[in-house]
Formats: sequence, C-alpha cells, structure tokens
Amino acid sequence: MLRPIPARILRSTATVEVCVGADAYQRQTYQTITVNHVHLQPTSEIRKTTTNTDQQLRSILFVDARLSTPALNWATLLESAHRLGGDMRVTVRGVTYTVLSVDELRDDTDILHHWEVGLV
Repeated sequence: MLRPIPARILRSTATVEVCVGADAYQRQTYQTITVNHVHLQPTSEIRKTTTNTDQQLRSILFVDARLSTPALNWATLLESAHRLGGDMRVTVRGVTYTVLSVDELRDDTDILHHWEVGLV
C-alpha cells in the first residue's frame, strides 16, 4: 500500500476553471471550483499530447484522494472540457496553467491514491 501524501505538504489552494459550454456569442463559458489541500511541484518533464507531439510540462499538481477537497474526478472534467471544445485551467499562487494531462494513481489494493495533473 502506498503511504499517504503528508498533509504538511498539501498547503496550496487551486482555482480550477472548467469549460462547460458556450454562450449565445459562441464564447466559452467556465465553471470555477476552488480545491484546497493540493501541492504544486515544478517540473521539466516531456509528455506526449493527444496529437502525438511533445510538450514540456511546467508543473505537476498533486491532488490527494483523501485530503484534497472537494473530491473531483479530474479525468472526467478534462474530457468534458475537451469535448465541449474548451480547456481546463488551474491557478495556484497567482500563476495560471492549462491542464495537459491527468493521471489517476491507485495503490496496490486498487483504491485511488492521488491525481497528478500535468500543467503547461
């Protein structure tokens, strides 16, 4: 079993903006959600995009399945935003990122441990 993410490092708050459709003028509209107890870690990791190109991540947002509130299904939110022709943005400490990828990590008993949200 994976050890829990220590609560002492989950000190940040993230503001998530998810595309939920378009208004009468075809401008994207967003729903804003505040998520508490997350951890932002800088990185220079390279990931493949859905169009099979390489993209360098700026940061990874760690969202704990137990301690981060509210509990969200990050993969479903990103998929929904892309299906509606929009994106998903995350703001932490005044810096706004666009979500590139969402990885769901489970422990050895197949219980969700945490999400890793790749940000560009």
